[in-house]
Amino acid sequence: MRGLLALMVVCVASNFVSCVVTIYSPMDKVLVLSVPHGPRAPSNVSLVCGEAYKDQDVVWKKNGQSTRYVGNQLTVRVEEMMAGNFSCHLRRDGSYLNHTLVLVQLNPDNMTVLLEKLPGSSDTQHILCSGNNYSGSFNCRWTKKRENAAVLLVKAERNSTAIACEVDADGSGVRCNERGCVKQEESHFIDFSVYIYSNARLEKYSRVFFLRDIVIPGRVTNLRLEGERFLWEEPEFWEKPCSFYQLQFEVKRVQQGASCQAFPALKEKTEILADKSFPIYKKKPKKYVFCVRAQDKYTGAPWGEYSELNVCEAITKDTTERI
Repeated sequence: MRGLLALMVVCVASNFVSCVVTIYSPMDKVLVLSVPHGPRAPSNVSLVCGEAYKDQDVVWKKNGQSTRYVGNQLTVRVEEMMAGNFSCHLRRDGSYLNHTLVLVQLNPDNMTVLLEKLPGSSDTQHILCSGNNYSGSFNCRWTKKRENAAVLLVKAERNSTAIACEVDADGSGVRCNERGCVKQEESHFIDFSVYIYSNARLEKYSRVFFLRDIVIPGRVTNLRLEGERFLWEEPEFWEKPCSFYQLQFEVKRVQQGASCQAFPALKEKTEILADKSFPIYKKKPKKYVFCVRAQDKYTGAPWGEYSELNVCEAITKDTTERI
């Protein structure tokens, strides 16, 4: 992968607000024209099929369609978003030789049309990142506005050290894994960016975060009744020892058939507990459901999803097993 090598092209045209264009290469075989918003002059972009093909009879295609361009080197004229994939081929049999994907990025890159804004977001946030423990693994997801929008490049790093990421098959998210000491105090942000393109339009979306800000515990496990107590265990993938990665738990009762998201709960208020235990209320009707979810005790990160236990079913099952 090549670095972000940039070339600035300056033209003079009185009919255009600005015609300063920066051309950079975020990766091999890709050129990006960073152009200003508003009216602007066309830009000329130089392309080369390759040094190995300088003596070959070369023809060019744009987005798979034949063009009038011939020769190892050419200059293409890009107006507005009329860029695309330029591939070079041998004239005699059409054999593919090389290609350059030319994309256009508006500058400043703040008119986002390729990804949906996050629901409930008060700013321009489009990417949701989360992890279920402090192992260094995390996911980032987004929702595409355009069906043909695709991921060009994902970059994640901390303190200039790259973090490995793998794009999901549907192009709507990535899984990343940072190797390191999970008990080490975070002193540097994770810098995450994804480049999304549709046709010839490119947009860059970024997030900066600490891992501790995005860790959301998974569902608590092993929900059960013992005596007059409702018990549970930490989420399956929560870091150990739990004394170091402490959780707190939100517990409430809802009527049978109601969602754990129901508010308010039954008569008693929702409880926030450090212990993994809660009274069953045997003297009260058993047609209710216990709901419990976990949260990192110290970071204030979001709550995990609810786990639930139907008390009536659990008591019936326990009685049957004893018989």
